[in-house]
Amino acid sequence: MSDTNGFEELVSNIETEFNQALIEKRGTAALMVARIAGTIYTEAIAAGVPHGLAQEMARDYWVAEMHPGTVVIAEDGGSADN
Repeated sequence: MSDTNGFEELVSNIETEFNQALIEKRGTAALMVARIAGTIYTEAIAAGVPHGLAQEMARDYWVAEMHPGTVVIAEDGGSADN
């Protein structure tokens, strides 16, 4: 019985380590995407792009990277796949 408990504990520890590594990897990716989105915004503003459009540009990049394959509903009620 103790072998089974030892094995389950080993598997549980490995699962915990993998989950922690995945969280760290996703966090690192999110930080990189946030930095790039911020750069898109600041570079667009520096180039004279209006604030609202610069925000949309950065938002479009964020959505494309963080939520690939989402559907965007257009203001006219139509939809377009991203």
